Amino acid sequence: MDEQSSKDVFYLNRKDFLRYSLSAGVVVWAGTQVPGVIGEAEAANLFRVRRINPGVFPQSVASGDPQKDGIVLWTRLAALNRGNRVAWEISRDTTFRKPVLRGTARTSGSRDNTVKIQLAGRRELKPFTTYYYRFIYNGNASRTGRFKTLPAPNADVSRIRFGYISCQDYTNGYFTALSFLAEENLDYVFHLGDYIYETVPPPGGNSFQGGGPENRQFKFPQDGDDGLEAVSLKDYRFAYKKYRADRNLQRVQERYAFIAVWDDHEFVNDCYGVNPSGVADPPRQEQRRSDANRAWAEYQPVGTVGLASSPDNGRVRYQQSVADPIQEIGIYRSFAFGNLMDLVMTDERLYRDSHPCGEETVDKYFTNGCAEINDPNRTMLGDRQKEYFLDKITNSSRTWKIWGNETMVMQLKVANTFLSGGANEVFSDVAQNQNGDGVYLSLDQWDGYQAERREIAQRVRAAGTENFVTITGDIHTFIAGYVKEDYDNPLNDPSNAVGTAFVCGSVTSSNLVELALGADNGGAGDNSRIPAVGEQGLAELQTALQKTSNPHFEFNDSSKHGYNLMEVTKNELICTMKAVSTIQRPQAELSTLAQFRVPAGRVEIIRTDVPVAVPAT
Repeated sequence: MDEQSSKDVFYLNRKDFLRYSLSAGVVVWAGTQVPGVIGEAEAANLFRVRRINPGVFPQSVASGDPQKDGIVLWTRLAALNRGNRVAWEISRDTTFRKPVLRGTARTSGSRDNTVKIQLAGRRELKPFTTYYYRFIYNGNASRTGRFKTLPAPNADVSRIRFGYISCQDYTNGYFTALSFLAEENLDYVFHLGDYIYETVPPPGGNSFQGGGPENRQFKFPQDGDDGLEAVSLKDYRFAYKKYRADRNLQRVQERYAFIAVWDDHEFVNDCYGVNPSGVADPPRQEQRRSDANRAWAEYQPVGTVGLASSPDNGRVRYQQSVADPIQEIGIYRSFAFGNLMDLVMTDERLYRDSHPCGEETVDKYFTNGCAEINDPNRTMLGDRQKEYFLDKITNSSRTWKIWGNETMVMQLKVANTFLSGGANEVFSDVAQNQNGDGVYLSLDQWDGYQAERREIAQRVRAAGTENFVTITGDIHTFIAGYVKEDYDNPLNDPSNAVGTAFVCGSVTSSNLVELALGADNGGAGDNSRIPAVGEQGLAELQTALQKTSNPHFEFNDSSKHGYNLMEVTKNELICTMKAVSTIQRPQAELSTLAQFRVPAGRVEIIRTDVPVAVPAT
């Protein structure tokens, strides 16, 4: 994008129609005419651009939660050196000589110098239209950002293109995937969580975060701590500042409006409610959860409204003064893309029950499970969110119903044949499950909440809902497969599947092959269970193991990093999985890992990037 030259200065057009509003220190008006609450001389000074100076805005700019006539704009100032008022403007082009909207906003150290402009119901913003924006402070302009508004809810829309990402561990590698995502031809980007990580690897330690470049390592600043884990508002803010200083992440957010939710690492690994996990009786951490909520709300370009507001308005409900951190914020919400697509983003951390079989590592990973995984009273979504989600999905009149989901919906097992004594033994220290075929890989996912998962599938089927598609991150693996009522039925036939699911690999976070390799081999974690077959052999073994153990998978690969692209039309949905060659160096190559087509009206995944064999005649 072209950036505005330093010759641009504020000017007045007396014919412009004046409209402005005051809210939380924000002044908004149409065009260039100055409202009565601000003087012409002051306005001229506020909007005068002497130079483009990204250093004044070290986390650059971002936009999010688009509406047909609204958007949320975000930036942060490095310091407040001459006043706390920041100017901003939106234009149809990068010259800003005829701005559509202009305004000012105030910030302070109490919000860590972050600036958020929430626009809604602005007739100057037209549906499904591209706009450019920037911030100005003391003559210094930010980089120019770009966003696209949503189509009108009832508009006849023929195509939507979006990308989605998750799991971007700063310490584990470079955000090379995001450098390519920024150059894709898209309308929007969805972030499915793990935008930051609340821990960093210990020096010389063997953890799931091991193996990253030396210059990507850091510690948290909290006094009196070892700096390896975020435990306070200061720490969580520090993490967002560090991550958002990455130039590749900035480029993506400058070019596309984001729709974002969190997963666990925005608070703590495998969390539920205000609880961390990993020990038998995890301590409740209300203050830490509230600090994590606040930092996320400050640093994400999400609109925030009162707690009583409806999730249908595409805004996060947030009121910091509420004593219970579970009740002070609600991030699940929905977005309509004309008559083509509904998107419902859900929160699978704040309202979920504890893990069903216990909080120790052995209770959650490589486990046979327990009776509680089928307890109908156990919930991942919580009753209120579940009913909202199902109402939006099953009553939607739009062609496609997309579920922005944080954790794996599909069953994920390791079959007995790969366990101790099995014909294809890989995990010699994991006993076979005598009551079923294999062990669950993780009960932190929907496998730990199977009754609610079945209920969702059954209600989607009972409503006759077509074109139900789940998009997910979390597991650092590319997967295409089917959402089913009964995963013990091995057949991927329409009588059992209710929708399709597409999981994106991580941006940088360690995938299963890297975890298996171990930190000493350029990966992370414990490699004692894995045979020494090399990286390529591990990738092939992992793919075969997951596909054999999970016949509802059409494709899986946990040896790459990247992102997924979706092109949605009235006739079909195309999912393209993109992978980068490396995250260990700043430069990489991009390739198409796989591509799939889902025809409208059919629960069917068709791979389109490989040649189809033609029978001999």
